[in-house]
Amino acid sequence: MSAYAFLSPKTTFPLPRSFDFAAYIETEREFWALFPETEGKRVNFCQAGLTARVFIEALEDGSELKSDETYFLMPCEDRKMRLVRMHPCRRLTLSEFRMSHLTAIRLKERLAGTGAIMERVHMQVLGPEVIQELDR
Repeated sequence: MSAYAFLSPKTTFPLPRSFDFAAYIETEREFWALFPETEGKRVNFCQAGLTARVFIEALEDGSELKSDETYFLMPCEDRKMRLVRMHPCRRLTLSEFRMSHLTAIRLKERLAGTGAIMERVHMQVLGPEVIQELDR
């Protein structure tokens, strides 16, 4: 496991029965229209400071993450949330970021039933001692 990954890349979380993967992936595919250079691969974006980047799926070969790679926890066709290894494709302009954010809002609506999964992830990543401090 990478020293820079907060969860093992083999970690999975079952999605709720009500999760509609087809609707989710159709919304995610809107990114393909915005960013054709992603070539139909899984895609996400991430804001870091006051800039943002588009990330596309990278080959998961079990090697150490490269300095520009990361994992995103994403719903997958097998009805599980999995870590998807990704690398940056390019930076976003402000107008592209705004358009991406509108799509992300729809994705968030699709993920509404995954709150319990995210709580488990936060507990694993932060640990009970940090969570206890947050509750004070």
